[in-house]
Amino acid sequence: MKRTSKQNPHQPSVEDMNPDSQRAMTNANTLSMVDYNQNSEVQAFAASKLSELIKKFAAKILVNLPLNETLNICEYGCATGGSSIAPIRAIEELASKRKIIITMNDLPMNDWKTLKTTIEAKFPNIDFKYLAKSMYSPLAKESSIHLGYSCFAQHWLDNGAPTGLPGDALWANQLPMNCLERQSWEIASRDNWRKKLLLRADEIKPGGRLIIHIHSSLNCGNLSEKFAVTLQKAKSRMIALKEISPEQATDLYIPQYCKSPAEIFSPLCTSEMSLLWQMEEAHYQQLPCDELFDQSKIQKQIGFLKGFMDSTLRISLNQIQVKTFWDHVSQLAGNDSTALTSNGMSTFLSLKRLE
Repeated sequence: MKRTSKQNPHQPSVEDMNPDSQRAMTNANTLSMVDYNQNSEVQAFAASKLSELIKKFAAKILVNLPLNETLNICEYGCATGGSSIAPIRAIEELASKRKIIITMNDLPMNDWKTLKTTIEAKFPNIDFKYLAKSMYSPLAKESSIHLGYSCFAQHWLDNGAPTGLPGDALWANQLPMNCLERQSWEIASRDNWRKKLLLRADEIKPGGRLIIHIHSSLNCGNLSEKFAVTLQKAKSRMIALKEISPEQATDLYIPQYCKSPAEIFSPLCTSEMSLLWQMEEAHYQQLPCDELFDQSKIQKQIGFLKGFMDSTLRISLNQIQVKTFWDHVSQLAGNDSTALTSNGMSTFLSLKRLE
């Protein structure tokens, strides 16, 4: 029997929260607003790459696992399940007839109905649990998880963003390195990463694995996606045309911080983390989305971007302003088939929990 966790009835509604709390609750949970699963070939491709690592290292876990022991898995930041199918399929194929329990974790405002529809019919033999909590909080009993994984989740900041952003920046990665606001976001991201590693070290059994895809920046700290430049120009237009107030401009941002390779790997090399985790394998690469998918259809690309941005935009802008923003994006993209492409940098890594 499949079990689900119900949302806490005392959980405040989004409308009752202040703007920063609203962002923290909605920024990674906007996926019910569009059919994100169908719009995101990028997510699916990253999930397929992550699945290769999962299959390789889950096999090592199963070698030492008694046949009568249930395989306990946790996915952190599962959203609506589009990125979950390939990893779950890889795990199921390896485990054969072994009992599997997978805890699907995301924030309370996630579209849980779509998630369940996406995964349960495809995997009727797996016992799914649903945990509506931040992945930056304790999620399981000590040493109870054999394998934890996440895809396209680690770049979302816990508790929203530490500051607004100056000028036309939508991401802190678009600001100079010496900008104080950017430095605040970098610190918040670093603290989130350290916290996640420590929490998962408590929950994952010795010999278990944490396998992660992290949406990343270039080694210089800038974003590689061309859509980010186009969207920044759209915000700049709205500022120049006085379509948003200075206060709205400061508050108009996406609470993601894409870490550089140094920001990902340096914490793993500290004495603190080296006692907990062994890095077994890592890959840093640009996803070749322009080669694999047709990204020339402007409206489809806008649909993909709306899928993870619209709820956050609506916290700062009214409905007319949101429409105006996307109108500018469409005009700026024009007939340029590359203006909204998503060739982002990605880091894939497998960490082994040490004894």
